[in-house]
Amino acid sequence: MRALVVGAAVAALLVSTAVAQSYKAGEYQVGAPGQEARWKVQARTGFTHAGFAAAAEGASSVDQHLGHALNCIEGPKGRNFNANWGHPCQGQGEGLLVDLRADRAGAAWLLVAEAAGQLAASGLRSRDLAQKKNAARGVAELLRLIAEAR
Repeated sequence: MRALVVGAAVAALLVSTAVAQSYKAGEYQVGAPGQEARWKVQARTGFTHAGFAAAAEGASSVDQHLGHALNCIEGPKGRNFNANWGHPCQGQGEGLLVDLRADRAGAAWLLVAEAAGQLAASGLRSRDLAQKKNAARGVAELLRLIAEAR
């Protein structure tokens, strides 16, 4: 049993190291859009960046990554889209909200995605670092639910 726990811990460390290295290398795309629903890929990418925002130390870093998540949620034609934050979901779809609306299987997740977008926008408007980070945690969890949808 102990060997199983140690093996699982080593595997988790290797996976987290690979994810961190691919982010540093600029490989934002988590999955190829042709392999699964585009909205799932965008939700996973947004989840990753919301997680980066929640773990960030300074307000500007939180805003940068929370802005990435919001851009993934809204897409380039979204009301709150801001090109200055960068768009890590570029090439993955038209925006999580747009792609959920276009896919009957994803439509059930639309309210969750809308809530994530509203929470991200609120976090970006806040001047309080703790509020920003808590908003990022909430956005990450909402996007995780969508990314793991079956």
